[in-house]
Amino acid sequence: MTQVHLNDGTTTQANESALTVALLNYAEDHGIQDASNLCVLGFEHGYHGNSIGTLSCSDDRVNLQGVPTFDWPRAPFPKMKYPLVENEFENRAEEDRCLEEIRTIVKTRRNLKKDVAAIIIEPISAFENQMATPYFYKRLRTIASENKIPFVVDETKTGVGSTGKMWGHEHWNLANPADIVTFGGKAGISGFYSTVDFRLDSLNYSFEQNVDMVKLANFGVTWKYIQKKNLLSYVMDTSTFLKIELARVQKDRGYIRNLRGYGTFLGFDVENKEIADNLQKWFFRSGINLLRCGALTFGLRPALIMGPKQGAILRDNMSHYSPNFLH
Repeated sequence: MTQVHLNDGTTTQANESALTVALLNYAEDHGIQDASNLCVLGFEHGYHGNSIGTLSCSDDRVNLQGVPTFDWPRAPFPKMKYPLVENEFENRAEEDRCLEEIRTIVKTRRNLKKDVAAIIIEPISAFENQMATPYFYKRLRTIASENKIPFVVDETKTGVGSTGKMWGHEHWNLANPADIVTFGGKAGISGFYSTVDFRLDSLNYSFEQNVDMVKLANFGVTWKYIQKKNLLSYVMDTSTFLKIELARVQKDRGYIRNLRGYGTFLGFDVENKEIADNLQKWFFRSGINLLRCGALTFGLRPALIMGPKQGAILRDNMSHYSPNFLH
């Protein structure tokens, strides 16, 4: 992906700009004069920003202010069973079910002259930390290619090393790369990478690029530091420790389940809201700020320099959690 387009620093603007470019590219490729009926296909659990456009392809549950949205479809996301290695057959059937529904949505929308003109997905969803196997994403990429639909990967939260790779979608090992990859968050700046086909000048379109050059320089320094300190390997070492120790908590204590994720971008569920509320208070009392990324889901979003020592603090606090500590 040789082209980079920079935005104002917000992740919402990165995704908004990327989707606009994708829609215009689709309209041009398919000879569509009026692009107003085109739509973007998002997914359950997706969260791509807080604008009308990005909320229209995000899960309805993240639209807390009730912002009016476009009539854009959300595809079902596979309901995975964990551990993945023990439920491979059931998970493959579930992924195939969702892929078939996606094909139906694309076909139905095209028949209605309301074409799906872009598909956007996160490597791991920001809402409820959901993920599928590489099999699902590879087939999804094939569906996009067969229908000449721009394939957009939202890396605004999973990018810059937190999954153990610079970009979370590298875990998919795609033979055919994405058309657009958005970035933000840890990068300090935001924007999107693309292939040459999505150059703005080729689409006769431009947007105001108010780029903070200091933040841009900082991103370069950050990337060099990641390389110098070999932080991607460090993240994977910490990840191995966390997965082993949290799996032990899951087995011994039983109040957490469905441990999942790549690198230190991990998540787990609890059984009910009462446990979730109490556990969050337990973490706060212990000086641990663990993200609540769903009613029953907690997500780890640490800095790349988090090591096993800090992971052990989390493990110990989870091991000693008592539901009666407030009484």
